[in-house]
Amino acid sequence: MNDFAKLNLSDAEFAGIRNLVFENTGISLADSKQELVKRRFTPRIKELGLSSFASYINYVENNLEKEISNFCNAITTNLTSFFRENHHYEFLQNEALPALERRNSAGGRKLRVWSAGCSTGQEAYCLASILRSSIKGFERWDAKILATDLDEKCLAVAKQGVYAPEGLDKMPADFISKYFEEESQSNGGARKPKVRASASLKQIISFNKLNLIDPKWPMKGKFDVIFCRNVFIYFDKDTQAELLERFAKYQVRGSYLCLGHSESISNPHAVGYRLIGKTTYVRE
Repeated sequence: MNDFAKLNLSDAEFAGIRNLVFENTGISLADSKQELVKRRFTPRIKELGLSSFASYINYVENNLEKEISNFCNAITTNLTSFFRENHHYEFLQNEALPALERRNSAGGRKLRVWSAGCSTGQEAYCLASILRSSIKGFERWDAKILATDLDEKCLAVAKQGVYAPEGLDKMPADFISKYFEEESQSNGGARKPKVRASASLKQIISFNKLNLIDPKWPMKGKFDVIFCRNVFIYFDKDTQAELLERFAKYQVRGSYLCLGHSESISNPHAVGYRLIGKTTYVRE
């Protein structure tokens, strides 16, 4: 019998973990997630030398500042890929950027994009590739991408920008040749091919840790485009509504918001948005 099977998670312990998750991440765990919680947290409990979920809950409560990063990393899901839900990238390239170029050309050629929930960085590098390839006279623009996530381990991968080449199978071939470089890494004597995002992409992206439910966000300016995809599904309705209102404050009229394929705004006008495409909104 393995360690996973030996460590039990009672209903009361699950409730305790679920409360801690909600309080610290805003993620609302359904009753059906009990086995997921057991699977995700068991390795950390074993690593700390603890014997039960109850002892781990006590540990977190008494060492929150020290443990919060590991706690959050354990519960977050980080499924992502290059050009996932490609319709958003097509919209950005074909419709949003031309409109923003016209609007912002007279205002100092400034462009700001936010990848909220960037995971291991693929979304941010896709956005950077599109900005560099689509904006005429890109070097004359002050164009930057903010990429944020709660998971520090994912951010470390994103900052490195090194990926298996098969992960780029949906990326246009000219993007790969322009913006990714071959790199070989040793692994147990074998050579595994890897690709690294180019410096030209990295120099316009800032990767930073951010908990979306923090009462204050450090950003000062406005964003022309916000990608927050497959993040809202983890929050309850009240948290979703609050986040949308906060996003709206960081965008001016004519800016764009993209959500995930299974996410929607029930009453977009109430928070200042209008649906213009599949999970694509414009700030009114």
